[in-house]
Amino acid sequence: MIEHLDNMRPVDLLCDDDLLHVELTDGRIVSVPVWWYPPLQEALPVERNNVEFMPDSIHWPDIDLDVTVVSMLLGRQASGARSQDVSGKMQMRTRQ
Repeated sequence: MIEHLDNMRPVDLLCDDDLLHVELTDGRIVSVPVWWYPPLQEALPVERNNVEFMPDSIHWPDIDLDVTVVSMLLGRQASGARSQDVSGKMQMRTRQ
């Protein structure tokens, strides 16, 4: 399991149409595709950037979404996550 979670608390965030960038207390910036979290992908920009930082996660009150730092670091996508292939068509991604 991941140790030293106190050093990996979320302290800042930027979310655009493509990527969610989260800065951690240890100085790292973790970036993951927005499509990993369908409610976030469908949210308005103002909703995407209205967040509450918890000790080990981020909460978006406008869309009632919680994402843990550990899930981002481990590459865990939300259920129903769909990516786009090069033609722009949506595809289902299977969990590995």
